[in-house]
Amino acid sequence: MVKPSQKKPFHRKATRLRRNALRWLARRRWNWFFAIFFVLFALGFSLLVASIFFVKILSDAADRVTLSVGLITGGIIWWQGHLIKKQMELETIIDLYKEWNSREMIRKRWCAWTSNGPNPNTIEDVLEFLEKVSTLEKNGTISRGIIWDTFGWYLWRYYFYCRSTILEIQKRSAPVERDRTLYQDLRAFFPKLLNMEVAERNCYLREPVKLTTCDLRRELRQTMATFIESEKRPVPHD
Repeated sequence: MVKPSQKKPFHRKATRLRRNALRWLARRRWNWFFAIFFVLFALGFSLLVASIFFVKILSDAADRVTLSVGLITGGIIWWQGHLIKKQMELETIIDLYKEWNSREMIRKRWCAWTSNGPNPNTIEDVLEFLEKVSTLEKNGTISRGIIWDTFGWYLWRYYFYCRSTILEIQKRSAPVERDRTLYQDLRAFFPKLLNMEVAERNCYLREPVKLTTCDLRRELRQTMATFIESEKRPVPHD
């Protein structure tokens, strides 16, 4: 969850519950629609095949033609919906990529680090952006694969290097009991990306040499200084 503005705890919790409920209903509504569409399409196709080759359920040729046209139309509608979803996904990832590489974000990324590690006073804006990307993957707006191709390299490094900083921010936002909902999607997305990185790299390795998540964690510790140096590259001038 992206770090919210300072509100009363009860109001923030109620808002979060409503948002999660709407998200759950939207996801279930789409799943039910797809399931019903698939079942009807399969029944219609089976009925058509049976009528042509086996039992003459639809004795009238006009009925078979009507059913065929309906199945073709349904298939076209499903394919158009698939293309629209892919187009929306592409547009979303392009907008995120532009934001990530904008001058403003590059300045925030530059300020997010000291020579020894993350700066807890300036890194929140960057973490909130990565939390937004993680939430979009969780909601199914963007696929995990396209995020791995674009932001994955940054996302799992930022989370790994900022784990203690995230704990500090959670405690600072809720002194009595740290707010575990802050950056929860980023935390949940990290092991998925880590496993995907392992799988992708192992495709290019011969047996019995295989990487594990422990190997990647060790690599992250060894390359932290290099990553910080790359993030603190010169800031572009206006």
